[in-house]
Amino acid sequence: MKTIYHKIRRSILTLLCMAAVIAACMPKCAVPVKAAKVSSGEKKKIQKLIDDNVIHYIEGACNYPAKLDKLTFNDKIKTDIAFHNVAYDRTVFSQYSSDAVWMEKYKPYGGVFRYTDSVKAAVKKKGRSLFGKSFQISFAVGDGFSTSSNYPLSHDKKYVLMNFTDWGDWYVSHKYKKIDKKNQTYTAQIKISSYWGGAEDEVTDYLFRVDLKKENQAFIVTNIVVQN
Repeated sequence: MKTIYHKIRRSILTLLCMAAVIAACMPKCAVPVKAAKVSSGEKKKIQKLIDDNVIHYIEGACNYPAKLDKLTFNDKIKTDIAFHNVAYDRTVFSQYSSDAVWMEKYKPYGGVFRYTDSVKAAVKKKGRSLFGKSFQISFAVGDGFSTSSNYPLSHDKKYVLMNFTDWGDWYVSHKYKKIDKKNQTYTAQIKISSYWGGAEDEVTDYLFRVDLKKENQAFIVTNIVVQN
């Protein structure tokens, strides 16, 4: 009887050990990350940041769809967006010229800005407020439309060229589809609808994703993606 008891005990221990080994070898099931709730105050701040600083630039890319394929969130796009935001500030716009000499030499679409220290400072300040303290100025370089940049530096790096698309009779609207949060990343999905005047029945829709993170009580943009 004692022998039978020991055999049963050994069998149970063996089964328990086998179960422990199997459990250890089994792949861990990934626990899905649930979207955290974004407060109404956070949504307002995010929408204001995008509406005031990013959406006009993105809508301009929709106006000239060939540029959408080139819209990769890198240092040159960040610099482009930063300059777009300060182009009409008094300090920067005072450096603007559409003199025929510069138009002929650099072949910009709409004129040039002298690339002075005050212009650099304005771009740097705006870039860091939008994209964080790591922002560094990195203009694309090339005359005319030799680059996909809206604001490239001239080949001699003396001027910023105005190549932002002419809106003309082009119309656009945007709508926030949703704003959510996973881990520490806030994501805004935006639908942009555009059409040419007189062609209201030929609306083109584009879907964008803007990622942001919170720094203190403010937000900075960490990514912009064309989703379609």
